[in-house]
Amino acid sequence: MDRNYYYQKRAQEHQREISQELTTRQLLNDANANPLATKRLKQIALRTVPATIVIITLLCLYFSG
Repeated sequence: MDRNYYYQKRAQEHQREISQELTTRQLLNDANANPLATKRLKQIALRTVPATIVIITLLCLYFSG
């Protein structure tokens, strides 16, 4: 009976370890996905900001003169 109790407790502990490992992997995968999104947003901003500045400047010159 003691042997069965030990194996049960060891199996439960092993299951908890696996669950924690999977949770950690999921968190790391989620964390790695976010920098890609922010990198993509930075690229879009770097492409569009100069164009918007030029357009705004031209509109200001057009309506002021």
